[in-house]
Amino acid sequence: MTQRAFETSIEVRYRDTDSMGHISSPIYYDYMQSAYLEYMHALLELPKSEKLPHIMVKTSCEYISQAYYGDTVVVLSTVSKFGGKSFEMEHEVRLGSANGRVVAKLQSVHVMFDYEKQSTYPIPEDFRTRVANFQEAG
Repeated sequence: MTQRAFETSIEVRYRDTDSMGHISSPIYYDYMQSAYLEYMHALLELPKSEKLPHIMVKTSCEYISQAYYGDTVVVLSTVSKFGGKSFEMEHEVRLGSANGRVVAKLQSVHVMFDYEKQSTYPIPEDFRTRVANFQEAG
């Protein structure tokens, strides 16, 4: 990731682990969603009680190394690409800090969504500007 990333710190809970003692594979998707929500609520200055104006429509994960109960992981999230109505994000899960060992790499795709009309809409210029201002300020 070459741009400034939004950082979300997460302590690995016991329930996050599998019988081998490391983070269970589906939990990385929870971490990604938490990081996405933290980033977007902060970026848009929305209270967490309000819905975001977009929905997650696609995700993927590449598992790189292990992390265990009691570890702290940091999820580094960036918006990597804009489309007309959608945007893509990259999330790196690192052990301990932003400079720590890479544990997993995840991607997600999000679509702007109007809940009242139940339809997608073009990405507002204000959203693009907020992302650029945050990610380029580093």
